[in-house]
Amino acid sequence: MARVLISGYVGAGNLGDEAILAGLAPALRAAGFAPSALSARPRATRALHGLPARHRLVGLPAALAGADALVSGGGGLLQDRTSGRSLRYYLGVVRLARAFGVRVVVFGQSVGPLSPAGRTAVARALAGVPILVRDAPSRALLAELGLDAALGADPALLLAATAPPTDGGRDGRTAEGSAGGRDGDGDGAHRPTLLIPRADVPGVEGALTTLARRARAAGDRVVVAALEAGADDAAARRIAAAADAEVASWADPWTAARDVAAAARVVSVRLHGLILAARAGVPHVGVGYDPKVAGFADASGGRVVALGEDLEGRLLAAWEALAADPDAARGAAERGAALRAEAAAAVDWLAATLRAGG
Repeated sequence: MARVLISGYVGAGNLGDEAILAGLAPALRAAGFAPSALSARPRATRALHGLPARHRLVGLPAALAGADALVSGGGGLLQDRTSGRSLRYYLGVVRLARAFGVRVVVFGQSVGPLSPAGRTAVARALAGVPILVRDAPSRALLAELGLDAALGADPALLLAATAPPTDGGRDGRTAEGSAGGRDGDGDGAHRPTLLIPRADVPGVEGALTTLARRARAAGDRVVVAALEAGADDAAARRIAAAADAEVASWADPWTAARDVAAAARVVSVRLHGLILAARAGVPHVGVGYDPKVAGFADASGGRVVALGEDLEGRLLAAWEALAADPDAARGAAERGAALRAEAAAAVDWLAATLRAGG
């Protein structure tokens, strides 16, 4: 059984990245591979996912020595918009794997934004590496760098409704302890508008607060939740307090997915809020702070509002249009099913690529 090491932003408290691993690792197991992961907190990753894990820095050489292949992804790993450190790390893992003679596949990623130096580094490090990206803008960017890439869907779309059995105490039951009902059920009259902020994007907290107040004034239930707890918890609490809304607390991706599935509509600044909404067939609006958000909305049929002048007004208009659209739920369900099929096909591509390299 081929041993596949997964390199992503794991163990850092971002539930979007945990959802990627939670979708990808079981799919690789089902395809006959033995997955493991690099993590910032290996013990937590082992407990949460039931997956062998080593530290992303000190455990890297040993992890590569015990691997037949490296999967770099998924997620937005290859960018240097905020700092060059992340890009240097993930490309460094790829380079080290190739030096160890380990097969490398880049999978389920968004690429960019990249500086001129970043573009050069990506082109050099990924030359000859099989690549599948999760959005068309990333594919176009790689083409500019002379790199061919397949196009697929984010593996978080394959997230199961229940957590896997692990040594950390989970027993495969649906995750508990949040604001929603079980995956996809609940009284439709009480399904909330779910808001997912991102604290480091200017202007969105005020816009979400206004939207939450408007929805509450109309008699709607509103829930606010953070996909990256350490980064976004305070913003979520402020929005909820200002609008007399509820706050959902998510400890794992299965809880997040359950609450998203129980919503009537999702408005998210985090990409994986939109991805989990599409997974469950829930109508959604995104804030396009990054090309990957617009790229996903194009694929999911969701609405996207760009940053800029009158963000508040345009976001309100998008939410109101979504709420008034009688076909929104049906369209979201149909597109969600198609995206889940695309994610499964992407894993089939990954499995075939890994076998071809063996």
